[in-house]
Parts: sequence; structure tokens; C-alpha cells
Amino acid sequence: MPTIEVNVETEIAAAPADIAAVMFDAAREPEWLSTVKSVEVIDPALQPGARVRHTSNVMGREIIWTSVVETVHFPHVLALRVDEGRVSGMLAFNIQRSGGGSRVRIQTRGENADLSFKTPAMNEGPIRSGLPNDLDKLKTIVEQK
Repeated sequence: MPTIEVNVETEIAAAPADIAAVMFDAAREPEWLSTVKSVEVIDPALQPGARVRHTSNVMGREIIWTSVVETVHFPHVLALRVDEGRVSGMLAFNIQRSGGGSRVRIQTRGENADLSFKTPAMNEGPIRSGLPNDLDKLKTIVEQK
């Protein structure tokens, strides 16, 4: 299975806690993550071991996957392991204070058995182009607050 690895970042004119309040809230993911269509919060506490089931649409295919919190240091780091289903890997959200507010980064690395028929470039392309748009949506949500 090909591995997909994408890292994106942006500046948001807000404090890390204001950004994390949206970014780290799984129930709000469909508001700003374009591939996430719905979530089911299995374990509501934001702590290691907490799980969330996600339904996504990636390249026209519905994918159901579960994230498990590996590490959380509110409001700076949320690291998730992607489990259960046909997707495996990691997803990390990092927020660090900067001169104009905060530097926000998403790092993702994983494999998707449903998309193994495509080359890594074909898999990465839509994700690489979609995540900056997702960060723009997050920025708009947070900065309008």
C-alpha cells in the first residue's frame, strides 16, 4: 500500500487556545475539514485513548475510520493514531504562538487500502491541495469569533 504524507501550515491571528477550541474539538471537524462528513464521538474526554469514528469522502469513496488520541497538550499539540477501518497512520495538529497570533500545522501520514490502486502522487495530490483550504476555513472560523 502506498504511504501518503502531507504537511501544511498557516498563520492565524488568534491565541493558541482559541484555535485549539475549534481544531481539537472532533465534533467541529465537519465545519472545517472538507473530507470529514460526520463524526461519532465515542469517548468524549480529550485525553489519551479517547476515540472518534469519522466518515470521510476521499476521491469519491466513503471511508470510515477511527482516531485514537495518542498525545494531547492543550492548546498546543494533539496527536492522533488512525485505527480501525481501511485507513492507518497518524494525524497531528500543532499550534505555536507567533508574532501575529499563532502558527498552525497539520501533519498527516498514512495508508488507505481503498486507494491502493492509485499511485502515491494520485493519492497525495487531492490531500495536499485540500488541507490548505481546510486551514483557510479554520482560520475564517477562528478569526470571525
